[in-house]
Amino acid sequence: MVAMARTGSGKTAAFLIPLLEKLSQAQQSIEIGPSKGSAFPKAIILSPTRELALQTYKFAKDLSRHLSPPVNIITILGGDSMDSQFELLHSKPQIVIATPGRFMHLCVEMELKLGSVETIIFDEADRLFEMGFGIQVNEIIQRLPLNRQTILFSATMPKILVEFTKAGLTDPTLIR
Repeated sequence: MVAMARTGSGKTAAFLIPLLEKLSQAQQSIEIGPSKGSAFPKAIILSPTRELALQTYKFAKDLSRHLSPPVNIITILGGDSMDSQFELLHSKPQIVIATPGRFMHLCVEMELKLGSVETIIFDEADRLFEMGFGIQVNEIIQRLPLNRQTILFSATMPKILVEFTKAGLTDPTLIR
């Protein structure tokens, strides 16, 4: 799915609320809890900048505190300690909010398996491609299962629509 809407129109809420609800409900059905046996992560949100990723993380944490059980959410960002990010990934997060370069670096360093990912969200997808993250995005996509949900959110529709197809979309629905 490709979703377009103006800045400030609620795109982040449009993907976070259903994602958090889905993960919380799935957790309720697993008595042993997310940190004991369920595969992780279930969702990855890629943001073009550290600032946007942190903003999304803060909003996700605010929303998830109303859920029972809460959803484990982490950030993986360039500029943060690699050791602390290794530890965060070992906490078995359900949602990883990341910048593509650092996330890909950790995937390689830790030999991360991403077969558990059910949803990948490209936030500000146009900027991800404009800022030159196409290679990292494609490498991350190659590590994901084929039966995942792929969602792109953007404020604009760039002229190079071909870049969207490189994000792993098959016959996407466009929502404006």
